Amino acid sequence: MCGICGFSDLHPDRDARSLIEAMTTSLAHRGPDGQATWMDASGRTAVGHARLAIIDIGGGSQPMSTADGRYVIVFNGELYNFQSLHAELERLGCKFRTRSDTEVLLYAYATWGLDALPRLEGMYAFAVFDTQEKTLVLARDRVGIKPLYYHVGPQGFLFGSEIKALFRMSDLPRRLDHEALVDYLVLGYPLVPKTFFRDVRELQPGCWLKVSKQGVEQGTYWSWRRMEEPWSESEALERTREALIETLRVHLLSDVPIGALLSGGIDSSLLVSLLVKELQTDVTTFTVRFEESAYDESPYASIVSQRLGVQHRIIQASTGSGSLDEVQAIMDLFDQPFADSSAIPTYLVSREIRRHVKVAIGGDGGDEMFGGYPRFHYADVAQRLGRLPSLLLAGGDVLRRLMGSLAPNFARQCGRLLRAARDRGGRRLVDLSCYNYPAELATILAERVQRQLGPYAPVLVAEGDARGHWGGRQMIDATVRQVLPGDYLRKVDIMSAAHGLEVRVPFLGDRMLDLAARLPHRLKYDNAHNGKKLLRRLLARYVPREAFERPKSGFGIPVDTYLSKDSRKTIQQMLLGRDSRTAELLSREHMTLLLHGFTEGQWSSSRWSRFLVYQNAYLLWSLERWLRQWEPSL
Repeated sequence: MCGICGFSDLHPDRDARSLIEAMTTSLAHRGPDGQATWMDASGRTAVGHARLAIIDIGGGSQPMSTADGRYVIVFNGELYNFQSLHAELERLGCKFRTRSDTEVLLYAYATWGLDALPRLEGMYAFAVFDTQEKTLVLARDRVGIKPLYYHVGPQGFLFGSEIKALFRMSDLPRRLDHEALVDYLVLGYPLVPKTFFRDVRELQPGCWLKVSKQGVEQGTYWSWRRMEEPWSESEALERTREALIETLRVHLLSDVPIGALLSGGIDSSLLVSLLVKELQTDVTTFTVRFEESAYDESPYASIVSQRLGVQHRIIQASTGSGSLDEVQAIMDLFDQPFADSSAIPTYLVSREIRRHVKVAIGGDGGDEMFGGYPRFHYADVAQRLGRLPSLLLAGGDVLRRLMGSLAPNFARQCGRLLRAARDRGGRRLVDLSCYNYPAELATILAERVQRQLGPYAPVLVAEGDARGHWGGRQMIDATVRQVLPGDYLRKVDIMSAAHGLEVRVPFLGDRMLDLAARLPHRLKYDNAHNGKKLLRRLLARYVPREAFERPKSGFGIPVDTYLSKDSRKTIQQMLLGRDSRTAELLSREHMTLLLHGFTEGQWSSSRWSRFLVYQNAYLLWSLERWLRQWEPSL
């Protein structure tokens, strides 16, 4: 976990040295083992690096230059196939001075240029400056494990691992992107490449960007594509096992000890099982314990850790123990509003892990790649319902409304399915995964914001038939392409970076991406809500039945009970008081109704679930914190 930053074509009246040093210092939490900068002779191009030393601790310092000084690199991440690339480049005549993956990446680019990108296996965001051609190239890994933001404007081109680095240029405009706001209200995050700042973009996963005298050019070197194979279940199971073991093997490359997150779910339990049983790795595991049984997977984590004989550490998150100041400090780390409250336990467990190790193995990607989320199944149901005559769907809606007072939760769930059935394509996928429906924006947004926006509403991207009869396959596509980088990977990156911790995600390794794209859809989940069929079968070889034969439980936190009632009232007063910035953007009526439900525990079950009440309250709270911290023009 490192931080990179820099600029190119900086206006000559700028104090370039002070700017690059300030940008690098702002990322010191990502790289507590040292910060350094490089600047060209003109002072118009510079790069900075904040290092977390994992591989070649003594020799891998950055920025790093080729022996002839032509290329300079800053690199955040890990290159897992650097040893094989090292050997190949040596055969081509490259002379290495270190044993770091950074130098391998540097010479891979110097040798092959952009053609090096498909050869790389790892998680990365990097920038290479060619001092001869005066070009700057940025690139980001396939699924967006590592972040990278940039700004193009009259004062030059800036980039950084976090947005805060860019705003070390004091006159960079802070204009709210209203489309990003709408994305956030509906999905909980802005859709890449948008950010909450109109003048800052996020480099898309699997893409590169080149800055030269001719301007800014962007291209794609990888994107998610399904290519299902006719594998039998036994063949797919063995291929999955082999791919996971080999992926884990390279993810263990490190010159420092490695730990593992063990939530008690299928993904992390399988990874730890393979680490211990197949790779004979001595690993310490970590989990968070909640008092509410519906949220607490720690008993299952304990079962797995005891069966495997690993040292296991538990972080307690007690009812009413949540600190407003600590949660707000967590929110402020994101540089943008972030609606996923599971950032809180991710922060807590990252803090504990960093007290023991610098690197941890995480289970992100298993649900997305192998069909773990119930919404994949519901997308198939909506797909089938969507082929029915509209008259039947209208009749179903009438029945749902009649059931509202008798079975409000069931009626609400049916309403989501019927809404999704009537919609098509990416709109259907949004209906099944949103905090607020796009159709509700008219009652959520202030009139002024609605006029500025026009008809915009977010749409998730996938591949499907021309008529838009999308189902579970397309929901998996959209989850890999947009939800992963927008929500889950962003959360893990920022929360772990806050403590100088590197989290590696083997399920998103290149072998696993290729395997999941080729895996027959029928082997991912079934109509009985059993997700991750193959991963469950594989886990059954290592742990007791009770550790894998159970419904999915997300890594969430009950925000309403984690915070005391007095704390919830404080949040309510902050959002509805005279100083509220959020009230300038959203309907006060909507905010009042929602926050009353959050504070008093009373809401319409036919409209909101408990999860949606506290999650939407957290969404508003995070937005308010950001507006106060960054003071953007609205």
